[in-house]
Amino acid sequence: MPYQFSCSGGNCQFMIRSSSSDEVKRLVRAHVRMTHGGRIDQSDLERDMERIELA
Repeated sequence: MPYQFSCSGGNCQFMIRSSSSDEVKRLVRAHVRMTHGGRIDQSDLERDMERIELA
């Protein structure tokens, strides 16, 4: 089942969708570090990552 994450930081339009939750987590951490200059807590990442069903 695919996973999706949309960044809610300011006017950021970063969104990722992947069948691998590990890949989503890795890329979200890299995005937050490079774009927003910070880190994301594991609990925030888990809360904001969604499982999606494909039609």
